[in-house]
Amino acid sequence: MKNLLYVIVFISLVSCQNKKEFQIDKEYMQAYEEFKEDLHEEQVYYLSISDMFELDSASPNTFGSAPENKFQLKDSTAPARIGTINFQNDSIIFKSSPGVEVKLEDDSIIDKYNLIPLSYRGHSKDMYYENYSWYVNSLENVKLLRIMDSHNPEIDKFPGFQSYELNPEFIFEAKLTYYDSPKVIEVPVTHGTTREAEFIGSIKFEYKGKTYSLDFMEDNFIMFGDKTALTETYGAGRYLEFTTSDDKTAVLDFNRAYNPPCSYSSFTTCSYPPKQNWLDFEVKAGEKEALLNES
Repeated sequence: MKNLLYVIVFISLVSCQNKKEFQIDKEYMQAYEEFKEDLHEEQVYYLSISDMFELDSASPNTFGSAPENKFQLKDSTAPARIGTINFQNDSIIFKSSPGVEVKLEDDSIIDKYNLIPLSYRGHSKDMYYENYSWYVNSLENVKLLRIMDSHNPEIDKFPGFQSYELNPEFIFEAKLTYYDSPKVIEVPVTHGTTREAEFIGSIKFEYKGKTYSLDFMEDNFIMFGDKTALTETYGAGRYLEFTTSDDKTAVLDFNRAYNPPCSYSSFTTCSYPPKQNWLDFEVKAGEKEALLNES
């Protein structure tokens, strides 16, 4: 009996030694604060969306502040007509209006530009004019034009999110598996629709003696849900990116879980976790439900 007890204790000690422990130390806090700053910039980006329109593939899509445009912007100080978007075969062509100097992110000036191909998330490149920017987003067969205004008052109205206290219990050393070819799955999307999403691999981790697996997309992007949804966190699930230095292991830190843009901006279109990415325990880490002003 003594020998058996020794073996059990020894195995337990070895198991504890093999499990990597994470600390919320000064270095961690510095990296976390940088993450929060980046996240705030992304929130401001989505909160700056001031208008959204469904593009018509059969006719010119003119937009600006003038009422004769197909899409009239709310901001009356915007140019009378910023430009036009037309569908031509397999292309989506933007053409700027005379006197409106439109630029891309690299500051190159464009007069006419093909928005195809879109990114894997269905986004075209952003285009800019003074405090305005815009892009086309694809949702299955629907193409949406989103207009951003860096002076949008909604930016200052947003009160921000609450977050759980940082907890090392929800930081995991995880194992990666990449699929031979992407797994294409229908996932829920805003307004009760669905869209196809490509998952390139799975990430596995252990929590309280049980192994869990989450499918992930390009850029180490994960959509997940857990038992806190609808009570403490956003009901449709949250987003998370993991870090890795190779193709076998990763650090999965749920303290960095954040809410999708749809939780605070009605002008966004979000994909939500597939069924297999809903965890059967409470992840009390990361961002909680959004607190929005009622005004």
